[in-house]
Amino acid sequence: MHELDGGEKAAAYAETTNVAGVGTVVTMVSRLAAEDHSMTVRSMRNLLVALGDDPDEAVYVLEKARALALASGARVHAVRVVYEGIADLSASVIDSSTDLKTFILESEETVTEEMVDRVRAELPGLETATLWNPRAWEGILHAAAETEADLVVKGASLHPRFGAIVRTPDDWNLLRSSEVPVMLVKPRAWVPEPVILCALDVFDEAHADLNRALLQEAETLARLLGGTLDVVVAYPLFERWVGELGGLRDYDELKQEIEAEIRKRAREVADEAGISYHRLYADEGQATQVIVALAEDSEAELVVVGTHARQGVKGILLGNTSERLLHHLETDVVTVHQPVAAAPAP
Repeated sequence: MHELDGGEKAAAYAETTNVAGVGTVVTMVSRLAAEDHSMTVRSMRNLLVALGDDPDEAVYVLEKARALALASGARVHAVRVVYEGIADLSASVIDSSTDLKTFILESEETVTEEMVDRVRAELPGLETATLWNPRAWEGILHAAAETEADLVVKGASLHPRFGAIVRTPDDWNLLRSSEVPVMLVKPRAWVPEPVILCALDVFDEAHADLNRALLQEAETLARLLGGTLDVVVAYPLFERWVGELGGLRDYDELKQEIEAEIRKRAREVADEAGISYHRLYADEGQATQVIVALAEDSEAELVVVGTHARQGVKGILLGNTSERLLHHLETDVVTVHQPVAAAPAP
């Protein structure tokens, strides 16, 4: 049993164990250990549901949004972004033809209403909109700004043959550009008391604000869904080069020191965010591999990861950890954008 800062009360709920194929569970702290610690959770007043053209997808996206709305009291806004190209007409002609766009939008609005009809009785305040935009992600961002959305919920497409989650270019652009968290959901109901897994980078000081935002988002979702919040931190492989230190350092000793530092930093970030997590996992390896393996072994329902906006050529390439994760995770995923730094006081 590990001794934690906070004395006997915290220590009574802390332990170390192993999860097969994942690595070391560094610390497990019951929420009861922080019962006198005021938690800072993010309020959720407006949910934006981004609907596509698939009625079956709309069913599970709306059901998950409904669950969040009923638990939080949030108002739900559903939006569909449409754009109809006619082979014999140029895009400029279509865009400039008010009558044609009005006809198409009125037809698509009927489709939108049919999609939300199933949940409207349980969400009397539900609002719908059908927008015209050749880039769906831009339309969704516009709707998010207009509705002051706290979360965007969107379906993740599945490969028709393999069943794997497929992220489209619209998904990538939305995740990179959205200033509010985006949840990509798969066609499976959430289990009772779900595991919410939050990935942190506690070694980079530039991620301090993002780490706090990630924890607050994950804690909010865990509270609304009646689940538990687990944290994962991956650290670089060092076994192959630790020998360069000669006989001065022992591999196990160095590993213990790194994991102790992870415990310390994760606890500090959680305290700053006013959050209490259930388990802290630390494992040596590439972040993508560690997080994907842990999500599978812990049967996590949601994985919360950070993302950064990138411009120019770099914005086109898939390279950062969050985007690699999105290629491999089979869970629902919530991306949280790096908070914008506050402007200095004049």
